[in-house]
Parts: sequence; C-alpha cells; structure tokens
Amino acid sequence: MDLSYQAWQRALADEFFGPQHAGHPTLLYVDGDVEGELMRSGGIEVPLAESVGLAIRASDPDPYAGIENHRWRVRRQDRDGVPAFLPLLACSVLAATRMVHDQHHRASAYHARFSELLTGDTGLLRSSNYEPVSRMWQALASWQHSQGGARGLCTIPSPRDLPPNRGRIGFALSQALLSGRDRSQLPDIFTALRNYNGDIWPLSGDALLGALEIRHWEQRFSPGFRRAVDEEEFRPLIARLLGNYAATWDGSAELVPTGLPRAELLVQLDAGRLSWVARSSSADAARIVLPDDVVLDRLGDTAYYSVSGLHAPGASGLREGVRLRGQNLILSRPPASVLVLARDDVLGVWASTGGFIPGEQHVVLAAPEARSDVRRLLDRAASAGRRQEGAQLAWMPEGWSLHRPVVFDDALTLRRALHEVQGTVGSLHPSPQFRLRFEGGLRLAPGLDPQLFLTGAEPSVVMPDAAEGNLLLDGAERPELREPAAIGRPVPLTRLGLVSGRHTVEVDSLKASFTTAESTPIPPTAPQACGFPVADDVASAYPAVLAEGAPAVVGAASTAQGSSAPPRTVLCRRGADQRMFAASDGRLWNISCPEPPAWWAERLPGVAAPLFFEVNLIDVDGWLLERRAGRWRAHPVSPGLPQPGSSAQARIWASAVVTAQEASADPLWTAYIRAAKELER
Repeated sequence: MDLSYQAWQRALADEFFGPQHAGHPTLLYVDGDVEGELMRSGGIEVPLAESVGLAIRASDPDPYAGIENHRWRVRRQDRDGVPAFLPLLACSVLAATRMVHDQHHRASAYHARFSELLTGDTGLLRSSNYEPVSRMWQALASWQHSQGGARGLCTIPSPRDLPPNRGRIGFALSQALLSGRDRSQLPDIFTALRNYNGDIWPLSGDALLGALEIRHWEQRFSPGFRRAVDEEEFRPLIARLLGNYAATWDGSAELVPTGLPRAELLVQLDAGRLSWVARSSSADAARIVLPDDVVLDRLGDTAYYSVSGLHAPGASGLREGVRLRGQNLILSRPPASVLVLARDDVLGVWASTGGFIPGEQHVVLAAPEARSDVRRLLDRAASAGRRQEGAQLAWMPEGWSLHRPVVFDDALTLRRALHEVQGTVGSLHPSPQFRLRFEGGLRLAPGLDPQLFLTGAEPSVVMPDAAEGNLLLDGAERPELREPAAIGRPVPLTRLGLVSGRHTVEVDSLKASFTTAESTPIPPTAPQACGFPVADDVASAYPAVLAEGAPAVVGAASTAQGSSAPPRTVLCRRGADQRMFAASDGRLWNISCPEPPAWWAERLPGVAAPLFFEVNLIDVDGWLLERRAGRWRAHPVSPGLPQPGSSAQARIWASAVVTAQEASADPLWTAYIRAAKELER
C-alpha cells in the first residue's frame, strides 16, 4: 500500500480514535478544512482523495479489493488496531459534505460526488459498487464497540436506524451531520438548557432538537445540519447524536480537549456501598496524582484504577458530574439523573455502564426528577420480579430510589420503550449489533481454535440488528430458534442435540461457523527429533534426525558465540509504528516485525498471529522504544548509565533518544535524555 495511504490511516486513527476520546462520542467528520489541517499537522503531502484513488481500481467489479486485502494484512499484525480502511471511509464522508445543488448535480446525488472525488469521473463508481464501503462502516462500528469506549463511543448508526432509501450511504451521511463548528457550539447550548431545566439532565435527543427549533438556535448551525433537520427521515439520527453528546458532556467548555487522554470515572457497588473507580486504557503509570489530592492507583494489570480523595458518590456528585484536569490526564464523569449498574467481568462487582444490556441483570438508581421516567420504562419493557428500595438503605444517595434486579428479555421491546419514554432515560439505548457472532459456550482450546466448543455446551448466536430473514442452522430452519431471534435476544444453540463436527449458522447473506468436539484435541507428538548435531561444541551446518540423548541444537535453542552471558529475550508488540533499541553504549537498532510464517494461515485458519514477538539481545543493555498511536513508550532492559561516546553513530542514537524523550519518567531514562542533549549541542 502507498506510503501516503498509510500516513493518512495513522493521522485519521490518531485524530478520531485516539485516547483523548475515551468514554466520549467520536464523529468521523472530514471536510476540506479538516483535510487541510490533518495534512499540515501530519506532514502529509498527498491529498486524501488522491491517496485513496491510487489504492482503488475503478474499472474492476470490486474496486476496493486492494484496500480490503491491506486491511486484513494489517489486522494479522495488530488485531485490536483501527481497521485500515479509514482513508476510504473519510473520503465517503468528504463526498457527503459536498452534496449541494449545483448546475451539474442535485443535492441528493451522492454517488456522483463520491466517484468524482476519487476518480475525477462522476460515472465510474456507481451505487452497485458501494456495498463493500457500507460493510466497512459496519466493521468499523463493530470494532469500536469491542473497545468498550476506550477508542471513543460509536456514533455510527445501526442499519435498522437508517432511512430505507439511504441504507448504504446513510453511514457516511450520519458522520457529516454535525460539523466541527456545529459541535463547538454544543457546550454553550447545553449549559443554557441545563441551567433552564434545573436538575433534569441529560435531556433526551428529541427534547434537545425541539429546544433548538423553539429558540431558533438551529440557525447557528451549518447548512448541512439545517437541511438534515428538514428531512423527516434524518431527524431521529440527529436526535440520537445530540442525545449522545449531552449524555457524556462533563460540563466543560469544550467537548473533548485535544491532546490529553481521558479516564472515565465509574460508580461501583461492592459490599453494600457505592464508591468510585476509574478506567483508562491510555494511561501507563501505576499511580496518577490529580488536583485536590485525588490519587488513582492501578488495579493489577487491568485498565482500572482505585480512586482516593473523592467524596463517595452522592446525590449532588452524580447530578453535577465530576471533572478534574491533571497534567497528563483528564478524569471526568458527566452529570446524570439515572445510574445503571451491570456486572463487570474484570472488577467482579456491579459497575456503571452507558446503556442497558438485553438479557443481563441491572441495578438502576434514579433521582427524584427521573423516577417517573424510570418507572414507565420498567413497566413497559422489564421482566417481572424486580423490587424498589430507597431510604432504608444507608448507602443510597439522598432522595434516590433503587430498582433491582432489572432484566430486559426482549431487546426490541426495550428499544421501542426507550424511544417512547425518552426523558432522562433517552440515552440508555443498548449497543447496536452489526454482525453475526457467537457469545458464551465452553471453548475447548481458544489458543488453537477460538470457535471450538464442547459438544452440549455450544454458544449463543447474536443476530445483527438489520437481519430480516430466518436464522438457519446447517442450512435448515429450526423451530426452537424462531422465538429468541424474533425478540432480539441471543439465540442459544444448546439442547439441540448437535453432533460433533463443524456447524454453520446464517441469516440473510451473513454466515458464521463453529466446531464442536467431545474433548480437547491433543496435538500429535513427533516420533523423532530433528536438529543440528553438536560435536566438540560446534554445531553442524546441516540438520539431521537425532539419536535419543545426542547433543544438538534443537528448535529455537541458540548459543552466544564469544560471550559468557546468555542472550536476553524481550517482547515487542506487533502493530507499533516504530521500534528501536537504544543501548547504553550509544548503539541504536531499528527492530522490524517478522511476518507470520506461511504455514500459520494454512494450519491455523482464523487464528490471529501472537500480539508479541521475541527479540534476543546479546551482551547489550538499554531501552526498548516503541511508538504506538503517536506516543512513544520506553521499556527498560537492565539499563546501565549511558556512555554513548561522540561518534557519528552516537549522534544518531542521541537524535532517536531526544525524539522519544517523553516515553518514560524513569530517572535512568532521564539520564539518557541528558546525555543525548549534550551530544546534540
């Protein structure tokens, strides 16, 4: 893939899916101004559309096959990285921002704009070619949901929420509804509406849209936003976007400050009391000190931090929200009148969540102003068996009520009830589903095959929201699957008497397969060993079948020639933008990532390559430097005091150390930085 395309992928990933968006909505909005700013800040010389145009084949039946293939190659190296088709999706949004009526096209002529942007010809890329792009949008949304909010909250709509006449292009249009200038006005508008409505916050998306129109504030927004407001089919999308931004707004003058990662402040219920816990996947430090003597301490090797120095969650703290800005982190929680808790698999306790999860138990706390909305929602959609508690619990926020256990068995009924009730519960919609996938079940050998399950303990199937056809199992309909599929619940495949072997489920044009077995497979053992025989401490140049007990070099064994110290093995992460090793003696190595061997895809289909790879270091100490998502990280390898000398090679070493000077706060790393800066004088 062209280097400019890769540069655009990195720039877009850092701008729209970086750690600064953790826990907050992110909109992949790209117009001419945004493109120009990204080119300047990222040092990119090739315009976005030109770079993507080089990667497509407009005359082929599938013009975007090259981009899809590149995406899968990158995914094998970094399974959790942003899907590598962001430049193409950014072009699809750029085309949407240019949909205005002129002498050549109507305002609704999207595909002509898209084709002209990428090829210079309005007729080369037609609507029939666009299906792969809409699938990429759904894959991006599915990836973003899988990150649990660490890479921003998803604003890409579910296929079922798109206007029927714009089912394919609606994903790009949804990202073009609110420009950057539009979003910059939201904090002022939210402040005015919150002061007017008192304790009732956040307002629902419909209420926000209505308030804009009543006060004629929509006139402050871009022409594209005003045109979308006038289209009845797009009003629900606009309302959902406004509601999402209001529900995560922490009271600050800007929605997401640039450059600073965020930590989400969550509420947990443990041992009969409410307390705070923070979550941040972008912070590296074991301890973080914030203003007002608030301290975060990492919990093990998780992304969670204990919180000390804050008053326990109470009525005023929950209503008003929390926002603390430190030197390297922002800790925030938006104001809310409704608190929804679900079981957190990592913490092992009840913890606050952004929306309801169909089929799971919840604990719901409601402020007095939200009590009627919560009661209406539960009466319409929740299953029976719940109870309401309040003042008798000493740990409850004053005046608040508690409902537990709250379970929504029917996802479709829940969505309908949320839309009807709106109010203070309007932003608690469950996450949309974009693909056919499995959940649960008893996996036998996840490292060998993630879709291998014990016979009789098969998984459940999660249906995509847009599915309209019947769910088929091994090509046939099963009456037992119809009811849960019809009400939007995960469809259990247990108790169907499936025999051991491979099985396929499909709905519409989507398919997914899994395998069942009676026991864990045992890999076969080789009857003979092969290696390099050793004679007089010298290994043979050619391998041979070895006699039992014969001295030899086998497998990954190695010896350090001319050294008494054994080699030191360090782990490097795949998917890093750059890797270097800076030795204490002034030497510098670039570390390249090895490609998985050819047999990997043949013997382990569908299994991603390991996240880390090994590098052996012989008679050397220093720092392993890795650049990921625009940020350098330094890992010590028994570093000694730096003694780089003054050679030309040492000056290259110094330049690299200064470039990565923010990678660590370790005093030894600081000594390396001082030595490097002295060399550069």
